[in-house]
Amino acid sequence: MRSLIKYLLSLLSSTFYEKGLALYLLRTKFNDIGNTKKYHEREKLWLDAIDKCNNNEILFIEFGVWKGYSINFFAQNINHQKSVFFGFDSFEGLPEDWYTNPKGTFNVDGKIPEINDQRISFVKGWFNQTLPKFIDENLLKTTYPKMIVHYDADLYGSTLFCLTQIDRLKIKYLAIFDEFTRDETRALYNYIQSHGASVKFLAHTDDNQILCEIQPII
Repeated sequence: MRSLIKYLLSLLSSTFYEKGLALYLLRTKFNDIGNTKKYHEREKLWLDAIDKCNNNEILFIEFGVWKGYSINFFAQNINHQKSVFFGFDSFEGLPEDWYTNPKGTFNVDGKIPEINDQRISFVKGWFNQTLPKFIDENLLKTTYPKMIVHYDADLYGSTLFCLTQIDRLKIKYLAIFDEFTRDETRALYNYIQSHGASVKFLAHTDDNQILCEIQPII
């Protein structure tokens, strides 16, 4: 019987366990999400994040730009002219398979979105090759009243890496996760475990986006 069980378990894909763990975390560690304000459209959740910044100057960072829809939306709805927007992406698609999406999905042939807003800058390349240096050279010596980080990197490893790098800034900020019932759930939980940060959930949508406040240990 034990051999049979082991054999049957070996037939299950790794994504089965990953999805199961994400659901477990949602039900046991992050079960207060259901008590937060619910939106039926992600854009309304995004506007909620902007409203919480009270018209202050905002540092906006996005991991996973694709065609630029979300970063452009935030720029159009954040009027403070000293706000800045940084979008990180390889623009070559997923670096590995992600559930039913094969490697290369979301590839735009390296083309950076053309958006007519001088406050927006794009950082092209893989996160592990661009983000640490960018933080060292641009963010550690500069402070902003408010920061919003949009995590849309999809993959567990990519999301966890970005979380740990942003932690280096040691400031409280608003975080938006675009696919929270999958890899991002595990990434946030493991980040909290390893870095001791605290998270307060503020809102969610029907389609798995969440808004929360992250406080790193200072």
